[in-house]
Amino acid sequence: MEKKQKKKSIGREILEWVVLILVAFLITSIIQSELYAITEVNMTSMMDTLVQGDKLIMSKLAYVSKEPQRGDIIIFLRNEPVGGVFGRIGIYISDVAMKLRGDFRRNRLIKRVIGIPGDKVEIRNNVLYLNDEPVTEDYARIDPELGIVLNGSMDPVIVKEGQLFVMGDNRGQSMDSRSFGVIDMDWVEGKAIFRLLPVDRFGKIE
Repeated sequence: MEKKQKKKSIGREILEWVVLILVAFLITSIIQSELYAITEVNMTSMMDTLVQGDKLIMSKLAYVSKEPQRGDIIIFLRNEPVGGVFGRIGIYISDVAMKLRGDFRRNRLIKRVIGIPGDKVEIRNNVLYLNDEPVTEDYARIDPELGIVLNGSMDPVIVKEGQLFVMGDNRGQSMDSRSFGVIDMDWVEGKAIFRLLPVDRFGKIE
């Protein structure tokens, strides 16, 4: 009888731990999917602002009551609407599974917002024009060999409602709206607001 009770209490304890772990995972999932998340830079398209290996905090609350603005650095899933609460939790769980396999989501991109709805974006002879005015881009990487920002050339694009025109700061090595076109706001996960690592670059992202 005593053995039976002992087995019962051990079984109950294991069950309680399993429930606690599941609840903790669910809470973490909700926080990561709805509030803030830690993300990593995996490509070179945002140099010198962001470099490979940078660990960032992404705010998922940034666009709850407003839309992305010019100059914001956003994280989005190309060709994949983020969806509601369950969609975002699903994305987080999928990310965890990929991380365990040593992989990452290939369509998660980090870019800077250049054009918002109503804007006309054009590039002539490596100069970016916004609404027919040349843009001074202090953040854009200057090619060390040519000494200019490698914007290239692009016919005028009008950004429609619900869309954004985005570019990487490292224009010579960035796949962005110049190549794949405008993105849908539904794809946006959040705004990069803070760099955690490396320690010597710890701080707010501009």
